[in-house]
Amino acid sequence: MVKIIKVRTVDDLRKHFDYIKEIILGGKVFICGTDTLYGLCANALDEAALERVYQIKERERGKPVSIFLRSTEEIERYAHLDEVGRKIVERFLPGPLTIVLKKKDTIPDALSKDYIGIRVPASDIVRELSIVPLTATSANISGERPPTSVEEIDERLKERVDLIIDTGVCPYRKPSTVIKVVDGKVELIREGAVDFKEIEKVVRED
Repeated sequence: MVKIIKVRTVDDLRKHFDYIKEIILGGKVFICGTDTLYGLCANALDEAALERVYQIKERERGKPVSIFLRSTEEIERYAHLDEVGRKIVERFLPGPLTIVLKKKDTIPDALSKDYIGIRVPASDIVRELSIVPLTATSANISGERPPTSVEEIDERLKERVDLIIDTGVCPYRKPSTVIKVVDGKVELIREGAVDFKEIEKVVRED
């Protein structure tokens, strides 16, 4: 049986932090509740851990995986952020938005070739856990319904991971909105928890 840790606050998390840190830095894979859905998380810069995420999820190898970062300040360590991107980040992050940006060399090609999807979630717990960039892909078999609580996680996934962090029901209960920002242009990739019209409005502001 996979170990399940119940965590509702950052204080709860700190009681288990050393153990979870070992899981992350040891290249293991865990499931954790986020602001949007339950995510399948591992050290995104560890190619072996990343390979396991693809295997566990039965995800096509060419499909990119987004990352969780601890703070908006970290974004420019991993990606190029222009003026428009900065406006969006300041207004919507931390929050249920994935912003796809041109990546820097700090992101291995195994994770993504040209662009990288970045999340700074509205979850203190996930941000606290992001001691390294973590994979931010939903905890489901590819093509199947993503879970918003531990009860909804597929039993096959539970058997394949090293740990589950139960944070209760995800507040938004829907996926993040995904946008791509390149050369000052914003493209909607997936409508989710953030209304794209709100993003467009912010971009138009002086």
